[in-house]
Amino acid sequence: MPASLSISGVILLAIFAAAAVACVAVAEWMERTGRRVKLAGAERWTLVSQALAAALLLGTMTLGFFTVPVCLALLVGLMVAFGRAHDATVPAEQRVLTGPGLRRAVAEMAGRRPASSGTAATAKAKPAAAPQPPVSLAQRLGGIFGRAPSASAAAQQAIAAHAAAGDGRAPAAAPAKGGLFGMGRKAAAPREVVPIQLTKKNGDPAFEGVAAEDLAENVVAAQKMLVAAIKLEATDLHLEPRGEQYHVRLRVDGVLQNSSTLGTDAGKGVISAIKVVSDMDISERRRPQDGGCAAMYEGARYDIRAASTPTSGGEKMVLRILKSSGGMTNTGLSNIGLRPQILTQLRDVIHKPYGMFLVTGPTGSGKTTTVYASLNEIDSTQHNITTIEDPVEYRLEGITQIPVNAQAGVTFASILRSVLRQDPDVLLVGEIRDKETAEIACQAALTGHFVFSTLHANDTVATVTRMLDLGLDPMLIQTAVTAVLAQRLARKLCTACKEPYPPPEDLMARLGIKPGTVDVIYREKGCEVCGGTGYKGRTGIHELLVMNAEIGGLITAHPDVQAIRAAARRNNTRSLQSDGLFKVFKGLTSISEVNRVTT
Repeated sequence: MPASLSISGVILLAIFAAAAVACVAVAEWMERTGRRVKLAGAERWTLVSQALAAALLLGTMTLGFFTVPVCLALLVGLMVAFGRAHDATVPAEQRVLTGPGLRRAVAEMAGRRPASSGTAATAKAKPAAAPQPPVSLAQRLGGIFGRAPSASAAAQQAIAAHAAAGDGRAPAAAPAKGGLFGMGRKAAAPREVVPIQLTKKNGDPAFEGVAAEDLAENVVAAQKMLVAAIKLEATDLHLEPRGEQYHVRLRVDGVLQNSSTLGTDAGKGVISAIKVVSDMDISERRRPQDGGCAAMYEGARYDIRAASTPTSGGEKMVLRILKSSGGMTNTGLSNIGLRPQILTQLRDVIHKPYGMFLVTGPTGSGKTTTVYASLNEIDSTQHNITTIEDPVEYRLEGITQIPVNAQAGVTFASILRSVLRQDPDVLLVGEIRDKETAEIACQAALTGHFVFSTLHANDTVATVTRMLDLGLDPMLIQTAVTAVLAQRLARKLCTACKEPYPPPEDLMARLGIKPGTVDVIYREKGCEVCGGTGYKGRTGIHELLVMNAEIGGLITAHPDVQAIRAAARRNNTRSLQSDGLFKVFKGLTSISEVNRVTT
């Protein structure tokens, strides 16, 4: 009998100790959470929770152990009430009364610290806060009655010395001694610091209000993938579910290549981390979503456009990586691969006081880069330059840039009408997608403005038929359009390994070039410098059509495409294939690459 009483006493004591720890943990969690979100009356919630812990202690001593379940029930009700008050003041992703929110709350109550201004993503800029030494039950209960817990002097010195080193990592603190049972929390292992900083699109710190431990591994994995993509100068990063794995692929120089693989859970975690920083709904995986974030790497800013979509194998995500500084667009038209003849003609076109310049080609052919480079050739101090884009891809100094927001009813056409009343000299319409936008842009080109825009068409002559398909009047096209530039991006041969060989005789005969005129051309081989592909970097292949009376007279409601193309050739317009072969003879690219992008 005494033995059974002893066992029962130990069990009841353990239940009481667990309840006491729960009350104290909830009190501390309410205090931290209320302070973090600046909740009105936060101190009242803390006082009530502390009073409940005191009632548990005193009630058990005077009335017995039946007080424990009553206090625990009141504690649950208090947490629910606090959660409702908290959730009414924060965004959906930071709410407590949700599955992820409850897991974060339990983790915080267990002693893990919430992220306040980022996780490992910002550790490069600001050293991570050192974890506090674990606190014993006696110390926690003592804090309620005015005795705050304190770390040992040795632990404090170690943390201070490590923080002064500035490496962003904190050592494990020594366990606190004393207290009931002498139990302490094991310190978390230090996270790896990756030299890239993720922020939201507006510059706010990433993952604010989300516990660092919930996202740290996923954030580090996402950071590593982005660093690898940026180092390879990739334009797109694909996360694709296939069976039990996620395949990571990068688009480098216009061609997708495999990068790495992740397990299913790791892939989903990385997608969730990117969704959080991109202001996407982390719980929604049944419908497509779009978002965006930014990254700082080696002093350069990169804008990242995220797009997720559900597939039969799981959720797929694609990231478009854009260097905000603009890269080669800052140097004007000189470095985008234009032949000297085309460069001279194009500079004459873009400096006209009015008219329209269209850049055409498929997605990913460098149209935006060309129009931005053209804008950089125009003096923004003497001209009022305005761009209308979806979205704004590069930041340009001295230029007004306006993003399209279709959800808010802010379309290309509506913005264009408004901008025409703001005394513009030069306009950039990111893309002509419909008849209304095309008509307003053409009218602007006829009323003293110069308009840049892009259009999806195969070549310069096909642009005319494409505009007719949109419903434009042929007379409007004749009078508004000044020039059309069709382009593609071809990979450049790696200068470290390109291989010379004599040009094929049939090719030279087809081009009408005399044998011996060109001694050698080059083809791809592959080496360590280019990753075995034989190519490194890209250059433009262009076809410029400048409108004149002859070509304009052939534009009718039902134009003869072949007649327009013949007239363009008579006016020194060279086809995309001809420009590509010019670059082949210069040793810049290969015949196979020109055929890939032009046929």
